[in-house]
Amino acid sequence: MHDTCTAYDPTSLPRAVVAYLDARDENRHDDATAVFAPDATVLDDGGTYSGTDEIRAWVARTSTEYTYTSTRIGQDAADDSRAVVLVRLDGDFPGGTVTLRYQFELRDGLVRRLAIKV
Repeated sequence: MHDTCTAYDPTSLPRAVVAYLDARDENRHDDATAVFAPDATVLDDGGTYSGTDEIRAWVARTSTEYTYTSTRIGQDAADDSRAVVLVRLDGDFPGGTVTLRYQFELRDGLVRRLAIKV
């Protein structure tokens, strides 16, 4: 984890970040996609997904590719334009457990860029 990591606190995060994480955990694909700006970009697992159509397809595919549980374990600095949330995934994917850094950049209350990194 990062030196500035603090406990996960949804009240200190932008609404779109919490809405995205909640929607993903509850398999609400349209709600997860709705928090992205029309020109948003997602970087995940070596791929880049641009615009809401590609992001919607990415959300659907990654929600069903493996069975897993996610636990929000911390966060780094957050303000209205950016936030980093640390999420531990446990599931039937290779390795079985991984901690990911969800790095959000926001504009006008919507996610403009999401980079997911190990």
